[in-house]
Amino acid sequence: MKTPGRLLVVTGLLILMTLPAWALVPERRKVEGSEELGWFFAPTPARIEGVGQAIPLFGLLTNFYEGADMIAVKTLPGGDFDITVAVLNDFPVFTRHFLFKGGYFQQEVAFNLYSRGIDSQSKDYIVPYIKQSGNFWDFRYVGWEERVELFYRQFEGKGQQTKVFDAKGNLLSDVVTKTEFSASQYGYQLDLTDENIDPRIGVRFGQKYSPNTSKNAFTSDVTLIDSEINFYLPLRESDTIAFNFFTSLSQINRAGVTDEATARTVLSQNCASGDFACSVAEDKLVADALAYNRHGSTSLGGPNRLRAYAMNRFTAGNSNFRGVEYRYNFDDKANPLNWGFIGGTNSLLQMAFFFEQGTVSDERSQLLSNMKPSYGMGFRSLISGFIYRLDLAQGDEGLGVTLFIDYPMQLLPITE
Repeated sequence: MKTPGRLLVVTGLLILMTLPAWALVPERRKVEGSEELGWFFAPTPARIEGVGQAIPLFGLLTNFYEGADMIAVKTLPGGDFDITVAVLNDFPVFTRHFLFKGGYFQQEVAFNLYSRGIDSQSKDYIVPYIKQSGNFWDFRYVGWEERVELFYRQFEGKGQQTKVFDAKGNLLSDVVTKTEFSASQYGYQLDLTDENIDPRIGVRFGQKYSPNTSKNAFTSDVTLIDSEINFYLPLRESDTIAFNFFTSLSQINRAGVTDEATARTVLSQNCASGDFACSVAEDKLVADALAYNRHGSTSLGGPNRLRAYAMNRFTAGNSNFRGVEYRYNFDDKANPLNWGFIGGTNSLLQMAFFFEQGTVSDERSQLLSNMKPSYGMGFRSLISGFIYRLDLAQGDEGLGVTLFIDYPMQLLPITE
């Protein structure tokens, strides 16, 4: 039986075969103002549940040189966590066909670590506090009016777990665990639409391979294979219905430790006798590490897919997602914008209505059942080639609010 990932690839190839002499590939349209200089510079308050809050200062300069962008994020002093990010995006190397992206990050943040599986409980999590730093870079080749894209990415860094909290913010453990990481990504995307930022008609599909190589024998080497296909259908004069089908599959290349006793020795939190809360946290860390070593890991939840749920809310070795979004455009005219902290050329105001479903499972045979729903509405603005959006989504666990950059349901989101 074919896996969902293979089905997506076969579907994409069938689409290509049914396009005689590329006759059905839409012509590229020009979005007025998409190449104009734009900027955003403002403090954006944020909170991490169970750890605290901070105020990151967010800066963005778009199209400052031949379509290149600069992105910077730095939390202001006095917060409960710290993030520093600097990115140079889509800088042309010799020609516009070869683009470079590179950057540096440093962070001290907490990540909610939920129990694995689609049936995990929303309040059943611990909060490891992580210090990380590293750098990343990628090269992309784009051709045929940006319809063809080949990419390669590299990530390097180190980190350490310094503390573990429970869901209420109580300290469970302060044992320090150090790690190093090295990861890469490569793949392709074929964009047979009328415009690569705000498509109105056409098909877009691609695959991304992410081989994660551990620098220690404890953790498995896992390749994550993401496959995606999008359909864009025009409606009325300028509206669009977007369909997204996505699957992510884990492949174990080298198995790490799968013995619980060994894993417990490595991940010991030095819990005192009778400290039940600390023991529960240790159990979760051990269970998560063993599950990763046996099955790999991918997740749903957050600003890109299943927007009603927290970032990485549902995790397992494999995931499957489908979504539909109706994008209603109020205004399709370019207007200059200068509010001091934000400026550029505003060429689109949009309201969106969406419905999503997704699931995760360590068994691939379960990827077409037990879907979690997410539905809602959003508002978007296209300013100098960047999408600014606010999405409100409802799911089984309440309301999720997303204030973000870039369209959702992307194989290559801008923040990745």
